[in-house]
Amino acid sequence: MKPLDHFDFTAQSYEKSTGGCARELAERIIPLLNFTNDSVILDSACGSGIVTDVLLQHLKNKTATKIFATDGAPKMVELVQARFSDHHNVKATVMPGESLDFQDATFDHSITSLGLMFFTDAVKGAAEIFRTLKVGGTAIVTGWEELGYIPIIRSLQQEIRPSDQPFNLPVSPKWFDPAHTEKILRAGGFEDIEMRSELVHWAAETDEEVASLIVQMFGPFVFKDWNQAEKKRAEELLPGIVSQWTGHIERHGKRYVGFKMKATVVLCRK
Repeated sequence: MKPLDHFDFTAQSYEKSTGGCARELAERIIPLLNFTNDSVILDSACGSGIVTDVLLQHLKNKTATKIFATDGAPKMVELVQARFSDHHNVKATVMPGESLDFQDATFDHSITSLGLMFFTDAVKGAAEIFRTLKVGGTAIVTGWEELGYIPIIRSLQQEIRPSDQPFNLPVSPKWFDPAHTEKILRAGGFEDIEMRSELVHWAAETDEEVASLIVQMFGPFVFKDWNQAEKKRAEELLPGIVSQWTGHIERHGKRYVGFKMKATVVLCRK
């Protein structure tokens, strides 16, 4: 299954099934932008609109700043259009990040969160971020450095189907090296680049719920060839495996359990 097909398939449940890690990351990066009521912002590879939602929460005037949300997955864009139908300053369009239908120097700020690694042509995508950003503007690009669910899923595979190919995302391992992301962005035209890391969490109220989210997100791919007995056994074992990797965290005053996800955050100035 291609990455865009995967995101189309999971559009309705994406935000919940990712354990809030994408939102937690968005909440970390938005304050890095010095935006105003006059800012024009691109949310590229917008997914279900998490970054756009966090942006709106940070705006003093929620109707002044213009936000353009784009994604190559039509179902994601449909979600964003419905989600922000009352916000006339938000426009969502089906548009791949490698081919942005905007004029040069359109945006004061550009955000591509957890998307560049899934582009068909990442250098072209980076060049489009650079081209559409105004001089003096800031782009933020994020990706993953460490995925906490990988060892969990692989441990489950070892218990149920040790002969299966160890689970991986459908992207090159190079993307988990921050230097690769920096190299791609420099190839796209950026020279002023600042690299950071952020530790976020894939979390829920209980280990059982965390396990359920993993099954919801990855079950159709990991378990697709497993028989019913194997799937049932997997669901029984998974909470115990999850508990070996989770710890207690707090979000907005509420207690959760979750495992770590390490993100790469790149600030690019033009």
